[in-house]
Amino acid sequence: MTIRNGTLLIGASICALTIATGTAQAQDTQPAETTQANTDELIVVTGSRIERRAEESSIPLQVFGAEDIEETGKTDLAEIITQLPGVGDGVSVQNSNNQIQNAGLSTISLRRLGDNRTLVLINGKRAVSNSGNGDRVSLSTIPAGFVKRAEITTGGSSAIYGSDAIAGVANFILEDSFEGVDLDVRFSAPDASGGEELRLEGLYGTRFSDDRGYILLGASYRDEDEILIDSSRPLAAAALEFDDPSTSSGDSFANERARPGCDGPNEERHCIVSSLDSDLPGGVFEGDAWFRDGRWFNDMSLRPTLADGSFDRAEGQDFFGDVDGINDRLGQSLRSQREVLNLGFHGKYEFSDAITASFTALYSDVDTVTKTGIEDGGSGETFGILDGVPDVFEVRRMSSSHPFIPPEVEETRSGSVSWVRSFPELGEERRINSRETIRLMGDLDGQLTDALKWNAFATYGEWDQRAINVGEINLRNLDFALDIEDDGAGGFQCEDATARANGCVPINLFGEGSVSAAAADFISYTGDAAQNRTQFTTGASINGDLFSWGDRDIKFAAGVEYRRETQNTRGDRDGDLVGGVDGDPTTNDVFVTTHSTFPSLRANYDVIEGFAEIDIPIIVDTLNFSAAGRIANYSTIGTIVSFNAGVVWQMNDDLRFRAQYARSQRAPTITEFFSPPRPDGDDLQDPCEGLNIDGTGITAPSSPGGANANLANISANCLTEVGIQAYFADPDNLNADGSIDPFDAPGSTQGPNAGNQNLREETAQTFTAGFVLTPTAIPNLSFVADYYRISIDDAIDSISTQDTVDLCYAADDFPNNRFCDVITRSRTDGSVDQVINFQENLNNELVEGVDATLRWSRIELPVIPGRFDIDFRYSHYFKQQTEFVGLGGVALTTSPLGEIENGEDELRLRLGYRIDGFRLTYTLNYEAGGVDSNDAANPDDDRFFRVSDETYHDIYARYRFGPDDRYTISAGVNNIFNNFGPLVPSGTDVGSSLNITTDLNDAVGREFFLGASVRF
Repeated sequence: MTIRNGTLLIGASICALTIATGTAQAQDTQPAETTQANTDELIVVTGSRIERRAEESSIPLQVFGAEDIEETGKTDLAEIITQLPGVGDGVSVQNSNNQIQNAGLSTISLRRLGDNRTLVLINGKRAVSNSGNGDRVSLSTIPAGFVKRAEITTGGSSAIYGSDAIAGVANFILEDSFEGVDLDVRFSAPDASGGEELRLEGLYGTRFSDDRGYILLGASYRDEDEILIDSSRPLAAAALEFDDPSTSSGDSFANERARPGCDGPNEERHCIVSSLDSDLPGGVFEGDAWFRDGRWFNDMSLRPTLADGSFDRAEGQDFFGDVDGINDRLGQSLRSQREVLNLGFHGKYEFSDAITASFTALYSDVDTVTKTGIEDGGSGETFGILDGVPDVFEVRRMSSSHPFIPPEVEETRSGSVSWVRSFPELGEERRINSRETIRLMGDLDGQLTDALKWNAFATYGEWDQRAINVGEINLRNLDFALDIEDDGAGGFQCEDATARANGCVPINLFGEGSVSAAAADFISYTGDAAQNRTQFTTGASINGDLFSWGDRDIKFAAGVEYRRETQNTRGDRDGDLVGGVDGDPTTNDVFVTTHSTFPSLRANYDVIEGFAEIDIPIIVDTLNFSAAGRIANYSTIGTIVSFNAGVVWQMNDDLRFRAQYARSQRAPTITEFFSPPRPDGDDLQDPCEGLNIDGTGITAPSSPGGANANLANISANCLTEVGIQAYFADPDNLNADGSIDPFDAPGSTQGPNAGNQNLREETAQTFTAGFVLTPTAIPNLSFVADYYRISIDDAIDSISTQDTVDLCYAADDFPNNRFCDVITRSRTDGSVDQVINFQENLNNELVEGVDATLRWSRIELPVIPGRFDIDFRYSHYFKQQTEFVGLGGVALTTSPLGEIENGEDELRLRLGYRIDGFRLTYTLNYEAGGVDSNDAANPDDDRFFRVSDETYHDIYARYRFGPDDRYTISAGVNNIFNNFGPLVPSGTDVGSSLNITTDLNDAVGREFFLGASVRF
């Protein structure tokens, strides 16, 4: 047996884990029930660097073996692992479609604490991040077919592995002992359209030099077709949102209060209403003339008609988007197209009984394409020139003499022409990401004495991303193309001579297909950005018996490690935010295009760490104590200390208790510490909204604790703003009776996120306690239950845009506080232009719950041949909350527990049957539903929205035959009842315009798969 760097790589008895923890079943090429346990064998499991009997581990551990992985019928490792209760999605192909940097990634989040707090290891070693805005490993870079088993621990492992292991550790142990050739093919196809997937995998392993040497080669290729929204997934295609019925137009034809579920008398009552897109391919002009379905409409003589030919609205009633718009969801990506190539090499050579060398190399290429619809634009949209000039411009309205204005628009025009329009002439907006990852891991293992072993290792990882975005609009060029003049030859030309020299041609926005190919080429824009991340680690350790104490061997491990992380991000050439306006890092340059990109960044940090671990059998075979400590010095935040202590009590042959306390840290990521402002748009309810010139009209802010705010303070502070005074002085806001309109603020603003070099580490206190029951009266049965509590102080996060603005204007020291410092308000109309969301050490976060696992294998019934098995895993959350100081200095606690994606219960049940070479399993996955917001959890609340619990049912069958079970065929159905999950539309806290992208949903639906493999 060989141990390397805290992870068992060769010859470990996985069955020992089964007996010890009750959460693992022997998984290898042979059926699980044929392996005999050896509970006396010393091994290293995740969460420790000491060889000990597996039952002496003091922390909860779940193991998902190769057979478990295969029987899910899935090929993406993240989709497989998230079936385990307590393991959720971080970034997934289902929830990342609209993300600029992360579209197409597959990461996991333990205990709902985020993928930044989930440490992912490969063969017990850190892996380079696959994201430019966080430390997150995409599991699509690890082929499921290469994984021997996955080991998941709960919380408190920083003393063993360093930063990031606050929520827990997911350790993926790769195959390293297979001999021969294994070829595997699998194809799957959903009932609904799209999503077909082909996977090809191969392994070759051989020994040489009288078994002193070993080589393993592996290759995996996956081709996943995109899933586009169409009628085969009606929930995704539905043009709906959760909102209050629109009454602002006062138009009877557009009255949504009569819709089912809406409360007509209560205009504030949210319900499911239509949500069509107002940006038509033919354009909307002045808000009262539009082109749709091949014809013109306006609010005068061309009003839409009913079936009997009569007008459906009175003269003067304008275009209304939710009636006259289009469904722009159709054709967008529900899941990205992905092409994945993974290559692997593992080699080992035993130079002598005392020295063994090993080397592992992994290469991954993941290419994704996501379609996000047709880009749109409109007059009044802002842009800027990236030459250091902080001027902001607006895309122009068309002049009243514009030669392309048709009669249908002229009939309603009162001056210059405002417009909004989508631009199908530019093609579909697509996010095209190519990501390459290289991971190299080398080890030297040796024997110092009969009682001591040593290890030295080094790893190098590099990740590269190229992000191409097509179908965008160059707003500066669009503005040039709208400014036209007579060319003197009976035609027209762009007025700006420089623009003409650069290819500008006049653009006609009126009607579908009216934009010429030359004009489309001039205004089109393709975003191009790139990122690179590297990681280098090295270290050395010793472990073994420290000394003997009577009949007890005191075991230990100790070592040092060094790690360096480097990031180089090149933002888009026309949206680079480095330095901001005039070099001020708290301001953003305004884009000249519609493309949202990420800022350029060059940064690095390194850390030197020392660790030690000890294991003391207080009473041999009965009571065991363990402890570990780590001290780390970061170039960014200085020195931090982590430690843990645990105990295991073997009460009798049937029952064992265990407990551990741990203090863990997470250092800020490169992005959290160094990043310049990254573009983002946020909703905002301005606390100055409704302010009258006499200081009246202010209502309680919408942030938590708003009822505690001093409204007189807010009024006084708002009245000092130059821009708000300019609003009151604007003649357009003066009524005929001499009164002045209350201050009216837009409902959104720019809320760029930014790093903060004053950050310090997060610190988590973790306590776990549980028991393992393996009753001798019921062979092969184990029941495990563990309680956990993870409390995080100084949690790194940003204050939301809404909270920042509210805290600024409610403060006694306005404007001389850190909240006001990051707010930019217009000096001409008073609107909030921008709020920088800096990362800060803010809150306390707490999760508390219990996990339980029941495993019973080799069940024989008297009248049925073969054997049955049961695998039941369950998680229940007691608490999930955040504590912070709200308005008025009042300490507040909020909890998402019970909300959508944060249900109290999760479970997975697998029932299996085996006879000879035949295997059949049925799996049920359950997740509790919930309300959209606990702030509106009462059915009488205007914003009440709830979804029910969801269950998904899968079936899998496999048959092995031929000499030595050489051949295998498998088939199955995932999501037997074609359940897409609940409708969670935009307007809800976790929903989106794609409707079925939450963790409760399965956007694929029913899926059939068929596979075959051969080994020789």
